[in-house]
Amino acid sequence: MKKGKLHGCSAEKISSRVLYVLTGLVAVVFALFYLVGFYMPYLPDPSFNAPVFTDGVIFLMAVFLLVAVGVAVAAIAKTVRKTGKGEAVSNGIPVRRIALAIIGVTALLLLSTFMLASTEGLLINGSRFTEALWLRTADMFINTSLVLIVMAVIAVLYGATRYYRKERR
Repeated sequence: MKKGKLHGCSAEKISSRVLYVLTGLVAVVFALFYLVGFYMPYLPDPSFNAPVFTDGVIFLMAVFLLVAVGVAVAAIAKTVRKTGKGEAVSNGIPVRRIALAIIGVTALLLLSTFMLASTEGLLINGSRFTEALWLRTADMFINTSLVLIVMAVIAVLYGATRYYRKERR
């Protein structure tokens, strides 16, 4: 893209292009993972597979995770900076209260799912995995994701019933 051409695009157009690029990248990496050397035997134990592009998939997921965390931190910082200087209410919407509530609920959800997570060991590829911190961390991300998905579905259903609620008034 030429410099400055991106500024003329709408947010929808930019986000759809980013989505297409990321989807294409994921498709290429996973196609390589499954189609090139998937059935390579694991040298210490030939009963397991050691796909050639396993490191590529792990690297891609690590990059996605780091970028997502970076974008989340930048968005939180921008929101706090903007709402801290300006008005707490914009067009009748309590912007600062909503932003702080979302940040607080997310942090509280992460903390509570971490504290309630299991530390029971797992048997992975014949080896016992008992590292309590990482067991709790994995459990935290899984349970937090599930709770956030349920909350998103409830929010979508609530939004979808907006017209029915308006008719009742």
